[in-house]
Amino acid sequence: MASLIHFNLADPQWVLPDRNTIPLDVPFFQRLRTLIPEVCHKHCMLAIGGMTALYPSREDPELNARALDVLARDKKNEADCLMDGAWTGHPDQNDIAVRQFPYPNQIDKRPEDIDPTPDLRPAPTGVGTTTLEGTRAAVRTVICYRNGVLAGKGASSLDGYMEDLATDRIYRLMIAQRVRHPGSYTPRSLGALFDEELERILRELPADATGEERERYRRARGLSEEMIHIGAFDPS
Repeated sequence: MASLIHFNLADPQWVLPDRNTIPLDVPFFQRLRTLIPEVCHKHCMLAIGGMTALYPSREDPELNARALDVLARDKKNEADCLMDGAWTGHPDQNDIAVRQFPYPNQIDKRPEDIDPTPDLRPAPTGVGTTTLEGTRAAVRTVICYRNGVLAGKGASSLDGYMEDLATDRIYRLMIAQRVRHPGSYTPRSLGALFDEELERILRELPADATGEERERYRRARGLSEEMIHIGAFDPS
């Protein structure tokens, strides 16, 4: 998703809605999911699906149930696209994920009426919603992710999602889209949004959070907004 946004950043028709409102079978995902197994199976390779970012929780039953339901539907969708298995990032996902795929694989299956040259960059029209809260969530995530990076972490669990460099890129690019194709935000109002979300993060820190921890969040906030303004979106 990050690469698609990056490639289409100049296109006002390619502005994505809030990430958590994008359906798992959105066309730019689904067409690729259908094509990958066909290419792999033709060459006697297994097709492995991606990771479901919404993580289960052993402390929050409601979040856990939602995460495992999303996982089951996501992996069933991949299996229906003739993938042979999927990547998981949490041990509690393994059993449910495995049960969605026929044993041992689907390498001999071929899809019906597949388009061998589909449009893999269809505009995301008619899906999801775009909200101020969605932009705030994106801002919080990039600040918290960058704070984790400054603390030596390559991935962090944030708001129930496992966020790594790829998802950090997704959120920074989504914010950049909303600045570049206005209606909603200018660079100045974006800065105010970063300030407000930083203050919220600092308020919600434990009472015993050190001055060093707070300063690291402030640095993360500055770096995150700067990366958006200077267009630092390459996956490195």
